[in-house]
Amino acid sequence: RGNAYSAKGDFDRAIADFDAALGLDPNLATVYFNRGTAYDDKGDLDRAIADFNAAIRLDPKFAVAYNNRGSAYNAKGDFDRAIADYSAAIRLDPKYAAAYGNRGNANSAEGRFDRAIADCSDAIRLEPGYALAYRTRGIAYFYNGDLAKALADVGQASKLDPQEAYSALWLDIVEKRDNVASSLPQAALHIDMTAWPAPIIRMFLGRATPAAVLAAANEADAANRKGQVCEANFYSGALALRSGARDEAIRLFRLASSDCPRYFDEWGAANHELKALDTTPSTSQHILERR
Repeated sequence: RGNAYSAKGDFDRAIADFDAALGLDPNLATVYFNRGTAYDDKGDLDRAIADFNAAIRLDPKFAVAYNNRGSAYNAKGDFDRAIADYSAAIRLDPKYAAAYGNRGNANSAEGRFDRAIADCSDAIRLEPGYALAYRTRGIAYFYNGDLAKALADVGQASKLDPQEAYSALWLDIVEKRDNVASSLPQAALHIDMTAWPAPIIRMFLGRATPAAVLAAANEADAANRKGQVCEANFYSGALALRSGARDEAIRLFRLASSDCPRYFDEWGAANHELKALDTTPSTSQHILERR
């Protein structure tokens, strides 16, 4: 029943049922795992990690628990622990495509692009239709200076999942950087333009201003709103850079570097752009899969 509530998005009832199950039998690794996943979905990362710890203690070969704990560490910006957990999941299950993809994402956030490319290549070898791994590898190629491979990979990600707005946005960024005609007008026909990040797509198409995009970042949930503001700043910075407004691009990338959750693609990308612009972020400061 807890799993059914989780599937409905009713995580509080799910957690209550998992609590009851553990009250009856405190040695059920899968119940700790399921409760940890529910806490993760609620954004309570510390409780999620505690439950994944318990699941792993009871079942040291629980590969998916290592992967999910890695994703919780990744969401906290603790990339070294995340990578260690993804590596443990891969040792236990060498065919675990999502763990390779997630480790690639964490390596990319750390600027370890060669490792990210190798991880995503393994994920794609194991699961040829893995759209997110193509996008992660494409972004790594992009910031590693290989525009041709970046274009091929992000294009493949968009082809595999034509409704995914972020792949379409990244494809437009790579296309414009490589002086290739944009495919965004056609891609937008397949994307839900009533939901976020549709305002960003409209901005890239010249139909909205950066100020309008920032105003549209009005999600009621504070964490979701923070993510939208982060994305509004990063993609507005990408547009400013494209138009030659270097100072404005730096300002916006610094905001993204300062305010984005560290696991967002846009956080790492903002830092890489600032480095390329020969400046520094304003602080010292990605999409993961659970299977």
